[in-house]
Amino acid sequence: MLAATVGLAAAAVIAAPATSSAQDVSRAGLFLCQSSLLKVSSQSWTQANPTLNPCADDFRAVDRQDITVASIARLQTSLIDVRTDQTPNVLTASPPAADDLAFASARVASIRLTATAIGTVEFGVVHADATATCVPGDGGLVPAFTGRSTITTLRVNGTPVVNLTGPVNVPLSFGTLRLNQTETTSTGLVRRGAVWDTPLFDVILAEARVSVSGNPCRT
Repeated sequence: MLAATVGLAAAAVIAAPATSSAQDVSRAGLFLCQSSLLKVSSQSWTQANPTLNPCADDFRAVDRQDITVASIARLQTSLIDVRTDQTPNVLTASPPAADDLAFASARVASIRLTATAIGTVEFGVVHADATATCVPGDGGLVPAFTGRSTITTLRVNGTPVVNLTGPVNVPLSFGTLRLNQTETTSTGLVRRGAVWDTPLFDVILAEARVSVSGNPCRT
């Protein structure tokens, strides 16, 4: 009788469903993030998290790059660092909390852009970043977007550009150089260190991009 009782108890243990101390949290949305050294039309060079959606931790570092741009310009860069980060790394592993975030950063130590149409444009350090952060808002946590960029030095055909703070437009012989450019929507933000804006194409230098699909700050 004892053996039968033990056998039934063992069978019950084996048949019992497994339980977990932690369960996935269903969030109401996702973070998206991406950073790039260079974009021209549909082409990109040196990207972190190229898929953009969903955001994920990623990092790329390159010593130097020499790129032909749109067959009419040359871009030479040094010490490139592009990265993306999400906190928490797995959104469904924990409930939403203030300061959950997506982050993107693009940094390059120097850029030399040469083209017959504009001559030579030389940058010192160019750095752009963007962040989407969960903060208290109407009815609970909501994503808030911030971005910033810095350019340490800039010379156009040997002449220094002094004002590098805030959005600045520098006329060139072909097109315009737009510095510290921000593009915002209700669901995200893109910060760009510099854009060579021409009637034919845009050359985007040091871009950081964050956005949301739905609301990852709530369940």
